[in-house]
Amino acid sequence: MVPHGGTDTRVWREVVELGAAVDGLSEIRGTRTEADVAVLWDWHSWWAQNLEWRPSVDHDARERADAFYEALYDRHLTVDFAHPEADLSRYPLVVVPALYLMTEAAGNNLTAYVENGGTLVVSYFSGIVDEHDAVHEGAYPGPLRDVLGLTVEEFSPLLPGERVSVTGPDGSELGADVWTEFVVPRGAEPVLSYADGLTAGRPAVTRHRLGEGTAWYVSTRLGADGLDALLGWAVEDARLAPRADLPRDVEVVRRTGESGSYLFAVNHTGSDAKVPLEVPGTELLTGERAAGPLAVPAGAVRVVRLDG
Repeated sequence: MVPHGGTDTRVWREVVELGAAVDGLSEIRGTRTEADVAVLWDWHSWWAQNLEWRPSVDHDARERADAFYEALYDRHLTVDFAHPEADLSRYPLVVVPALYLMTEAAGNNLTAYVENGGTLVVSYFSGIVDEHDAVHEGAYPGPLRDVLGLTVEEFSPLLPGERVSVTGPDGSELGADVWTEFVVPRGAEPVLSYADGLTAGRPAVTRHRLGEGTAWYVSTRLGADGLDALLGWAVEDARLAPRADLPRDVEVVRRTGESGSYLFAVNHTGSDAKVPLEVPGTELLTGERAAGPLAVPAGAVRVVRLDG
């Protein structure tokens, strides 16, 4: 880490400063991040979906995962990535951006999660095959039929450049592309419907109450506005507090452990920002007391040990 210019250089000074900052945060060792959302990802599903002879080469599992993550990030929600068969009970919201391959155990896990009060969001072409890449018996989407309260009669991928519109009860219109489906509600309620194309009049986004929780299904690739609207509805169902008071691209994460509770604020922008604090505390990098809005300079990080 010593540049050719030696120790009297910016790089050296910044490395020394970083080392001192990390040493000053030693008390957070052993704490864990408190995540709001679990995004489900399975490498076996990704590998299987990338094999040949799928309905559309334009549907990309990684692209869907990135799109959902970006939309959640813009809402200032902290995300964990989890396996579909993992214990999901601590997450208010679980998102399935693309899970073409799904075991029966994973389907049962998601059903129990919703029945016990969780909020689930599932995107199209999920739950299609089992761990042997064999299509599940019965109608699509296999082990997700009951939790979503619907069946899919037919896939209807769109041609490159082709778009459709989806509308809500208030007449609002959103754009979508790549994929559509013939969805048959079997307990689920339509929230958005296709306005044109082969699937005109059919549900595009549905909501299903099951037990103490709710499951959402989106059967097309919504644009950024549509995806944000969908997640907004799901966030309300999950009873996650809105964070509209946080500046864009200012990341706020909470960690807890035996040593206490800590708030990390990372300013990814070129402008100074202020982050609201519900509980006062001590900023560990500066040693200053923090109460009220926390000042986070451009490109800087602040770590607050919260009182109580």
